[in-house]
Amino acid sequence: MVCVPNEGHTGPEAYDNRLLFSVHLGMLQAMSHFGLREYQGVRYDYPEGTEYEFSWASVGRLLTPLARERLTEWAVKAEVDYMLHVDDDMIIPTNLFERLIRHNVDIVAPLAFMRIPPHKPVIFRLEEGWDAMRRMEYFVSYTVDNYPKDTLVECDAVGFGACLIKMDVVRRMPKPWFMSTTSAGEDVWFCLQARKYGARVYMDTSTKLGHVGIPPIIEEKDYERESQVAELRRTHGDWVNSRPKESVKA
Repeated sequence: MVCVPNEGHTGPEAYDNRLLFSVHLGMLQAMSHFGLREYQGVRYDYPEGTEYEFSWASVGRLLTPLARERLTEWAVKAEVDYMLHVDDDMIIPTNLFERLIRHNVDIVAPLAFMRIPPHKPVIFRLEEGWDAMRRMEYFVSYTVDNYPKDTLVECDAVGFGACLIKMDVVRRMPKPWFMSTTSAGEDVWFCLQARKYGARVYMDTSTKLGHVGIPPIIEEKDYERESQVAELRRTHGDWVNSRPKESVKA
């Protein structure tokens, strides 16, 4: 299920992009049904013997965490295998689904950047702890500025500009999935909770999105220019995730 939380002010660039994406998924569904690989010079890649069926769901003019909650409820009722969340202000490659599903991981997002300068990447590491005064757990999120380029990176959380999620992960988690009182984004919160139930989170930094904003489409080059990342990489190299791997709950 393609899930689109729509705030109600989708730019024409993203709207046109979503139409192209829907046509591509329709073709992928038809091609996989008939076991075909190529049509009019376009190659459709999918595992042998796989047949895809896609459905779309959108919730508009609603608080984004609540919209994601409703979309997830529908995905559970529809008994789909995957949710692909795509925000209404992202420019995505038409083969986004194929590029993400090929990794066969619990949660995976493409590389995207924040609208506001310096356009930080939405790949996060989290520091968790216990607040003895308030007697509660807490966490702090940090963007990974020197992420490894053009590869699959395991991380603590990702932004949901677009994100592919195995529904087996969702079914292990209690509700609410996205609604919380934390000041963190609902996407970071979801990843934090999912990891507690054995999920592993990744970002594919070779699959890149554009973010409709100022400049009109924010891409990796805009982030690297604003944040002078080349110097950061020369000094510190690429980020390495040193967090020990959590064991999956039975």
